Amino acid sequence: MEPKGIDMGDYQERYKDYDIEVAVEQVLTGVKAHFRVLKDDTVVEDWQLVHITRLWSTEHAAAEAGFEAARAWIDARGAPAS
Repeated sequence: MEPKGIDMGDYQERYKDYDIEVAVEQVLTGVKAHFRVLKDDTVVEDWQLVHITRLWSTEHAAAEAGFEAARAWIDARGAPAS
């Protein structure tokens, strides 16, 4: 997981043949995360909300939950390993 761009809460990661982007936002009730999946700069799964079930979630924990959800989405589709 590495920061993406200049905005706090935006992260990216390469997984198999895909690029994952995660955005974390602070909201009144805590934090929330969204992910999207790209392949060769083409969006294959647009922004999806990740439900954070951990209490007292930090930005880092929310980002990790976003990456976990994105990796699961990729794995469920039988993505080839690289």
